Amino acid sequence: MSLNDLVEAYALDPTAEGLHDLQAGIMAAPRYDPLLSVSRAVVPLLRDGKHQEIVDLIRSWMPGALLSPSAHGYLAKALTELGDAEAGRIEAKFSRLALDSIAASGSGSEEEPCSVLRIEDEYDILRASSQRPTAQRQVSDERGQFDVHTLEDGGEVWFRLLWLAPSAAVQEDEAGDAPEN
Repeated sequence: MSLNDLVEAYALDPTAEGLHDLQAGIMAAPRYDPLLSVSRAVVPLLRDGKHQEIVDLIRSWMPGALLSPSAHGYLAKALTELGDAEAGRIEAKFSRLALDSIAASGSGSEEEPCSVLRIEDEYDILRASSQRPTAQRQVSDERGQFDVHTLEDGGEVWFRLLWLAPSAAVQEDEAGDAPEN
C-alpha cells in the first residue's frame, strides 16, 4: 500500500491497525525527521506574513511531516490566508486527525503511553489539552523509550517515541515468543 493509500484508509476508518501502518509508512518516508520543529521554522515567517513561503516550506517536508499537528495546522492557516479556503479546511481536518491519532494511541499513562512520531507532537497534544508541563525526563525500559512530562498539577503524561521503539521481532524474542529453530 502506498503512503497516500494508508492516509486515505486511516482518514476513512481510523483504526489502531491503520494508525500503526500509517505511522510506519511515515517513518519510512523521505524527509521524515523526528526532531523536526515546525513551529521554530514557521513562526518567524508567519509573523512576517510570508504565507506562500510557509506553504512551500511545509510541503517540502512532506511526506515526512504527515500527521504533524503543527505542520497541518500552520499549512491550514497559510492556505486560508492565501485565499484557498477549501485547501485550508482540508489541512485543518488533517491537523485534527493528527491530534486525534495521538490521543487515541494511549491514555498518556505509564501503562498506556501516547505514541508520537516527533518530539513536537508531544507539545502539540499537551497544548491542545491545555496541559502545562513543568519538567520532562526520558525513561527507557523493555517497551522502548519514553518522554515523560510532569504537569503543573503533579500528574504525568507519557509519550512513546516511535522512532526509538524496539522492533516487533526484538519484543517477541524478549517475551520468549520467538519461534524455535
